[in-house]
Amino acid sequence: MPREVTLVDANLGNLNSVERALVQVGASVTLTDDPNVVATSRMVVFPGQGAFGPATQAVIDGSMGAALRMVIGRGDPFLGICLGMQMLFESSEENGGQEGLKVLPGKTKRFPDGMKLPNGRPFKIPHVGWNDVQPSGDHYYFDHSYYVELGDSSDLMWQTSYGPIEFPAAIRHENIIGCQFHPEKSQTAGLRFLRTFVLGGRS
Repeated sequence: MPREVTLVDANLGNLNSVERALVQVGASVTLTDDPNVVATSRMVVFPGQGAFGPATQAVIDGSMGAALRMVIGRGDPFLGICLGMQMLFESSEENGGQEGLKVLPGKTKRFPDGMKLPNGRPFKIPHVGWNDVQPSGDHYYFDHSYYVELGDSSDLMWQTSYGPIEFPAAIRHENIIGCQFHPEKSQTAGLRFLRTFVLGGRS
């Protein structure tokens, strides 16, 4: 039987591609913006695109934030994607400083201006495109201007770099998985990542 997965619609981006990818790897998906449904779910995927700001703060401070904390605290499998991962931490530098869900220690920082390629040309911000991830050895698709600085190094699962900055491509803490890349846009490697989460509850 397909695994039942709740896909959280927190008004933080287009969810169609994430839903299609989850169905492709064997999930039965319930897409919902209802915190009560999320709170009683046994496996949750929380994607996000865009910036920390009023929309994210409304989630964090409201009933949806409470529902997400409930799922995590209960120990059920939880996957945060991109902004959905960043929101798990204590704070973000974005938009003058924003609080996160504070379920994991760490903060989200902006890539510094002035990073240079070996030929002297500047690195573009945001970081958009494919990048290799270690120790998985696969390439995943990224699209972000901010990255997580972990408060606990044991939460690091996979790592990558952009310019001189090394940062977590994926994190793992007990029942929580998070990825900075977009698995739904990462073709075979991304589907494999989602399949492992859905079928095993962990990646």
